[in-house]
Amino acid sequence: MRNLIPLAVAALALGCGSSGRPASEVERARAAVTAALDGWKANEAPEKLKARPDPVDFADELRATHALTDYTVGKVDGSDKDVVRVTVVLKLKDKKGKSSEREAVYAVALRAPVVVSRDPYF
Repeated sequence: MRNLIPLAVAALALGCGSSGRPASEVERARAAVTAALDGWKANEAPEKLKARPDPVDFADELRATHALTDYTVGKVDGSDKDVVRVTVVLKLKDKKGKSSEREAVYAVALRAPVVVSRDPYF
């Protein structure tokens, strides 16, 4: 049992393997999601994201039916070789004014432009 404690501490120090990617890629993904959600919250056209220095392509079907009133970025997982997953809690308001809160996971493909889409498996 005593031998497991140093291993557990080492795993925590390394982030439990949640990021196999360089920190710069994980940060790029987080920044892309933040920019996309800030644009949605400000009711900006999605095309404005493509004019950023690091262009972002963002589509979320909820934009058509809900306003984004606030959001909180949670876990950023860079362990997948294809995408970085960013967990977000969205505070939404529908067209009738009803507020709701929903957790979403965005899959971020680090391409040019960066592609941010809701992950259908989470």
